[in-house]
Amino acid sequence: MNPMEIKLYKAQIIRGKDDIAREWMRFLDANKEEGARLLKNEQAYLEVYFSAVEDGTMFIYMFFAAKDIAGSNAIAKGSENPTDKKHFEYASRCVEPNKGDIMDCLFYMENLEDVGKY
Repeated sequence: MNPMEIKLYKAQIIRGKDDIAREWMRFLDANKEEGARLLKNEQAYLEVYFSAVEDGTMFIYMFFAAKDIAGSNAIAKGSENPTDKKHFEYASRCVEPNKGDIMDCLFYMENLEDVGKY
């Protein structure tokens, strides 16, 4: 059994809402310490964001690794924490519903024991 589940989420940004999406990413970046505490509560290991423009449309990608992704998502969505609430509020303002993808990890290789050695 793998010690973690990994997914890659692709979210299409509503046309004209790119500035809100960038503001959302700045908010998350500015609140990384609180985000790390929230990840511990969710039994999540890593959350990484990327942005891309494809054929003139902005997308946000999120790489997510957790012990149990469904469980982590349930904890986050039920959270009363102001940072979680603002995170989901930003998403609701700029993410195109039903336009995106959730990709399953086929496999992964890791060398995490060497983090910080190089």
